[in-house]
This record gives sequence, C-alpha cells and structure tokens, in this order.
Amino acid sequence: MEFMSDMLGGADSGKPSLFEIVAQHKMTDLLEPALRHVTSVYAHRYPRYLVRALNWHEELYAAVMLLVERHYLRNYGGSFTEHFYGMKRVRTGKLGGGDGMTRGDVWRSLAFLVGLPLVKSRLDQLYERESGGEAARLLGDAFARRSDVHARGEAEGIAGVQRRLQTFKLTARRLFQQYYPHANFVYHMATMLYYVAYMFDRTGYNSPWLHMLGLQVRRMSAADYRAMDARGPAASSLFAPPNGSVLRATRNLVARLLFGGLDFLKVLLPLSIFFYRFLEWWYRSDFHKRIQQAPVPPPPQPLHPHADGIAVPEDQSICAICEKPRTNPAMAPSGYVFCYPCIHRHISDNGRCPITLARARPEDIRKLYAD
Repeated sequence: MEFMSDMLGGADSGKPSLFEIVAQHKMTDLLEPALRHVTSVYAHRYPRYLVRALNWHEELYAAVMLLVERHYLRNYGGSFTEHFYGMKRVRTGKLGGGDGMTRGDVWRSLAFLVGLPLVKSRLDQLYERESGGEAARLLGDAFARRSDVHARGEAEGIAGVQRRLQTFKLTARRLFQQYYPHANFVYHMATMLYYVAYMFDRTGYNSPWLHMLGLQVRRMSAADYRAMDARGPAASSLFAPPNGSVLRATRNLVARLLFGGLDFLKVLLPLSIFFYRFLEWWYRSDFHKRIQQAPVPPPPQPLHPHADGIAVPEDQSICAICEKPRTNPAMAPSGYVFCYPCIHRHISDNGRCPITLARARPEDIRKLYAD
C-alpha cells in the first residue's frame, strides 16, 4: 500500500505501514505466552515457590507490563513494542510537532494497553467456563445448561433475599452466555475494520482504541533519535554526583538501575521471544528426536577361522566349500559368503559354519543380492 501511495503522490513518510502495525501487535501477543512457558517450566521444578505465580500469571504479567509500558510511554512516547519498531504516539493535533503525550494520555494508554487485554482474557475464560467449554461444543446446549438447571433448583429451595440474589446471578449468567459471543464478534470486527480503513488511508487511526484516545501512531524522526541519544547517557550514568543526603543518592542509583534495566528489555524480550519460537519449532520437528536417539553400536568383531575348519580361499569370489566361483551367494551367521546350495546343505547336515565352526541354523542364512 505504501508503493501505491507513492505512485499516487500522497505518501506520508511518517505514517507506519499496516505490516509494521500488525508486526508490533504480533510481538505483543507473543510476550505473554513466552513468559508463561518459562514460568510453567520453572513451576514444575519448584512448585512450592512458583505454582502460585503460575496460577496468577496474567495478573502478575499485567503488573509487570504496567511498569514497562509506563516507562516507555513516559520516556519514548510509545509502548514497548511500538518503540521497538521505531514508532511513537502523538495527539491528533500535534502531528507536525509538539510536546508529545500528556500525563493523562499516558494513563489512558495504559488502560487500553494493559487493562483491556487483562479484562478481555478473563472474560474469555469466564465464558469458556460458563458455556461448558469443549464438552458443550461437542455434546450440545443441553450439556452446557445443566449447571443452570442445578442453580435454578437451588434458588427454588431458598427463600427471601438469598433467593432473589441467586435468581439474579442465574439471570446474569444466562445473559452473559447469550450476548458475550456477539460482543466478542463486535470487538474483533471493529479491529479488522480499522485495519482495512487504515490500509486504504481512510483513517489515521489503526485501532478504535487509539481513535477514542485521540492518538495516532507515527514513525520516529531523526530529531526523536537525537533527543534520545542526548538524554540517554545522562539518564543511564551510574556515577553521577550525589545530590544531598545518602538516602537521596541511593534512591537516584536505584532509579538509574531500574531505568537501565527497563531499557535493556528492548534486547532481552525479543531474544526471549525468538528463543521461545525456536524451542517450539525444535520440539515440533524430528531433529531433537534424531539427536536424542541412542548411538549406533559398533559392529561386532569378526569371527576368525577355526583351526579344524576349512581354509578360506585367497580369491574372495570362490566358494570355500565347492571351491568354484560362487553362484547365488549367501552369507552364514559368521559373516563368510558361500554358494547358497553349498552353505544350506552344510549347515543342515552339521549345524555349524564350515570355516569358524560356530553354531548356525539354516534359517539364519541370508541371501545377498547385487545391483
């Protein structure tokens, strides 16, 4: 679409393409499952300490992302993934410059970046639980409504305020089961429609939430990067002279360490996502199964000719039994090759290899086929 815009002469160099917008959203969607995978692995190793963290993973993740997103919105004017792709947020009236987002814009952006995904995830889980999950989809609505029938029976056995409360809960659950799929459809359809409108330059907002906030996502300019470079050393220096008391100096040091750690997430989290995707591909492929297979044991030591056995001819194409060129070659269990009729008759009569005198059976003879 950028190529088409260039051809039409209306290209906006500061407007990110739809592919950049989708890429940063995909990166956001990969952060939570990647961290959940790491948490689940260590929770299985140390369940006493981490099983609660796994049960409350979404809330803990939201708390961490609240800190991370607030840091990037305040210092870089965009969310973590937006800054990673070289983008920032600006108010609609400040597209040509200005001071960026206000404090209120930061907190409203945090509500949609952190609060809305958490609420949406919890509502999805609640609907999955109330609707019966996979069992209801396989067995039909009758299976999903058994809990409602049971709750209705309990409500009929309770009098007074508790009965009305139980009836209200039952009605709310039924309405939620009925209308939440429609609300979910509207949620995803609105996002898709804004993507399409953004792709065809019908709107400057790539999501309905940014439209509600009055913010647009723009590419960072050279002036933005110069301002970041000028601010970076002063913010990340750990050897700045202390200002006043030891307590204030310690607080400044901790703040600088935290600032540097949050900035390092620009490198750490993408590497974590890459490592997570690599592990997912690795365990889905057959490469790790091949590597984990037991090594092939070396071949056994060859059996040497016995002193009482027949001699091995110098010409390897001669049968040691009939002393003629081999026809229809076959191998004895000892590894020596003879004519098939010769070795079959000898082993059937004697039960041993004619050269090594090792025990053998006719069914152990293996025919050899040449190309």
